[in-house]
Amino acid sequence: MTRRVPLKVGVTGGIGSGKSTVCRLFAMLGVPVYDSDAGAKRLMSSDPALIAAIRERFGAASYRDGVLDRRYLASQVFSSPVALAALNGVVHPAVRSDFRRWAGELGAEYVVAESAVLFESGMDREVDEIVTVSAPERLRLERAVGRDRSSEEEVRARMRSQMNDAEREALAGHVIFNDEKHLLWEQVLRLDARFGVGRR
Repeated sequence: MTRRVPLKVGVTGGIGSGKSTVCRLFAMLGVPVYDSDAGAKRLMSSDPALIAAIRERFGAASYRDGVLDRRYLASQVFSSPVALAALNGVVHPAVRSDFRRWAGELGAEYVVAESAVLFESGMDREVDEIVTVSAPERLRLERAVGRDRSSEEEVRARMRSQMNDAEREALAGHVIFNDEKHLLWEQVLRLDARFGVGRR
């Protein structure tokens, strides 16, 4: 029997937008969810080709006793856009490949890929539908400061480093509004009905 090819849905959004909450709601509906951040961390510790590429670019100190030295790697890329681009240049393709393999093994009607950098990482080219989660800046700040124990200025700096909501909305096919006016669950159910025709 031929395994079905699932519809692939990318979910993105800025810091504090609530994209992880949206993905948890999809998961509650039985939809398989691929966490790109978790995938990157796993691959950086387990994928031989990726480990070799990181060692080649950032030196043997990148790994201590076979374990990724995250603090060292962060120190290398923190203030160097060139170094960060080099790291992303090897990590993002590995994540995309891992997502393709993962999605192809499931036989689900549709799957979700959660990625804060969906467009920047090229993951948008791996999916059929794109959902962006948007929220007012005030709410995003409150959520991120409370969750990450970061200062407001630190959160604002991270926001400035990302695409803004308007840019994401222009590129996405679907927008979920995570504010005080729209019910999140209703919007997820509406998209599930659209993406999951024939799944159940």
